[in-house]
Amino acid sequence: MRNRRLASLIIPATLVTFLAAGAIPAQAAAKPAVTRNGTCSLGSLSNLQVQREDNGTISIDFGVDMVTHMSGVKWAYRVVDNRSVVMRGSTTTIADGSFSVTRATTPLTGSNHIVAIARNAVTGETCRIRIIG
Repeated sequence: MRNRRLASLIIPATLVTFLAAGAIPAQAAAKPAVTRNGTCSLGSLSNLQVQREDNGTISIDFGVDMVTHMSGVKWAYRVVDNRSVVMRGSTTTIADGSFSVTRATTPLTGSNHIVAIARNAVTGETCRIRIIG
């Protein structure tokens, strides 16, 4: 009799534990990164990647790979999220003729409309790429 009573308590408790354990990883799993590739005005390639991190922030990575592969070329860049500037500055390409900038930021409520723009200071080449998510 006592075993039957004990089983009636343990079985539902075990079932609830297994169901809850199965639900937690599904909620905690990070969404996959969203990546867009584009072509700039003079043929260079641009890349924008946005990923939601485990801590609730979003990581934004923007880069350009120049078609001429020249190092030391200065680029000005700006990244906006829902019309608010989240990154702005200038950088120079590394040995392979590319640059990349990364920033983690707090996401805004609703959809994030992220636009990244870069301009080559010498040639005037422009890159514009966006992700809505």
